[in-house]
Amino acid sequence: IGAGAGGSSTAFYLQNLLQPPGEPLHKHQLLHPTTITIFDQSDKIGGRCQVFFTTNPADPVNNKPEQEVAVEVGASIFVKINHHLADSAKEFGLKVKKLDDELLAIWDGDEFLFTESSWRFWSILKGLARWGLAPIKLNRLLKKTLDDLLRFYNSQESYTSIYEFSTAHNLHNEASILTQEYLESNGIDKKYAQEVVEVATRVNYGSNLDDIHALGALVTMAANDAQQIEGGNFQIFEGMVAKSGAEVRLKTKIARVRRLKPRHEGEEPQFEVTTTTGQKQIFDYIVLAAPIESTNIDFDISLPPQPKVDYRTIHATFVRGNVNPSYFYAPTSPVRSSTPSAKDFPTHILSTNSRAEFISLSIQARLSNGETITKIFSPEALSKDLLDRLYSNRTWVKHKEWKAYPKLRPIPLAEEEEVVPGVFYVNSFEPLISTMETETIAGKNIARLLRDRIVGHCPVEKKVKR
Repeated sequence: IGAGAGGSSTAFYLQNLLQPPGEPLHKHQLLHPTTITIFDQSDKIGGRCQVFFTTNPADPVNNKPEQEVAVEVGASIFVKINHHLADSAKEFGLKVKKLDDELLAIWDGDEFLFTESSWRFWSILKGLARWGLAPIKLNRLLKKTLDDLLRFYNSQESYTSIYEFSTAHNLHNEASILTQEYLESNGIDKKYAQEVVEVATRVNYGSNLDDIHALGALVTMAANDAQQIEGGNFQIFEGMVAKSGAEVRLKTKIARVRRLKPRHEGEEPQFEVTTTTGQKQIFDYIVLAAPIESTNIDFDISLPPQPKVDYRTIHATFVRGNVNPSYFYAPTSPVRSSTPSAKDFPTHILSTNSRAEFISLSIQARLSNGETITKIFSPEALSKDLLDRLYSNRTWVKHKEWKAYPKLRPIPLAEEEEVVPGVFYVNSFEPLISTMETETIAGKNIARLLRDRIVGHCPVEKKVKR
């Protein structure tokens, strides 16, 4: 239930596990022939990974025709070490666009505190001059955490809870402490924490250092080698669904999931799924691949109490037009005496927790007529007055408000709870880390658990730690 990163990857990896590419499937290995059905209430595959399309006008001077431009709404980038996404893009023949030439600046509401240079060595020197050795100290912590997380790719283990996963990968310490406390205890300079780490947590999770666990903050700092798929990242998940061979039922909302009594003693129970239009279908296993709080599904299966996960509301405003340089470079600005042209602007302007009127402003596309398409993240909808000050002209404005990601609060010590045989919840992984890649990690993990049940190697039911 759900065709986003979690649902599509679960189907993809389950099919690969049941029938590895190039190997025949021996039906006698299975308890019975297996088919996969994916439901989603949307009319598209990709979940929160969405785009909208606009046009780039023809450029007669350079003999370029009018072109369609895809603009990412959410889940805009992935990085080189996101092996599932990178490998899938290659397997599906998708064209990857590298974003390593995009420069950023840090804005405090009054002036730019730091601007990147196209000369990488100069940016490093500027960073050392402002923050000392703090970037090097943080990089050591980041490397250890990433090395621990990356061990999943070389492992065949499966886990029944995020507690088991985080403990097995030495991540529970970082996941159980607020970032502010974690950085202080590891000797990270407060200035660097506020001007760099908090800037990253704000743009990626809408959170300040006192409202996000350290694991989430460290993940936001691993943004080297950023890239995206030309035409939209959602194509990765379309490819996964296509490769899985699943029956896909879009624009289909689930109303109820009911556990049926076994027909014969010793058999596992099945599940009746009812759509909002009254259609019913029987399944052996259920994978919920959407935040349970947002589904409004009636689960008549005696689910154990789930830990409450709050999702943060974010506002994304897209503007086609021209940014007003004077907003950032007032005549009295100590940063620059003259106002630069719009083309000299940083691609990404990220704000500190200060007087800034937005979280981030990023150029998504530069058009042939001199306009740009920018995306602004903010905790509230932007006022007309602010847009008037931010832009010298606007051709159009689009706005989207949605529950973008969970609030990554410290995960408490584990509590024992009963599992529900045959029911799997992909998004239970999100309070640990919430990215496209980690949803595919959760999807592969659940595919392994499902494979073990389907081929008859299910471990004895036990109490598991959440």
